[in-house]
Amino acid sequence: MQQNKSKTSWGILIVLLILSAFILPYSVLSDVQTWYGSFLLWGIIGILIIIANVMVTKDWGK
Repeated sequence: MQQNKSKTSWGILIVLLILSAFILPYSVLSDVQTWYGSFLLWGIIGILIIIANVMVTKDWGK
């Protein structure tokens, strides 16, 4: 039961990160005129999503 709850929380985190990848560049970073503001944000969010995916799928082989 605890494992399902943990996977659900990681899944919710993934959804929130994906939503923030779309919302933040067009709201908070809309005044930043250089391209690397969004690129840095998307890079960090991408790394966080990869880590969350690893955490969700680490027990699939068992």
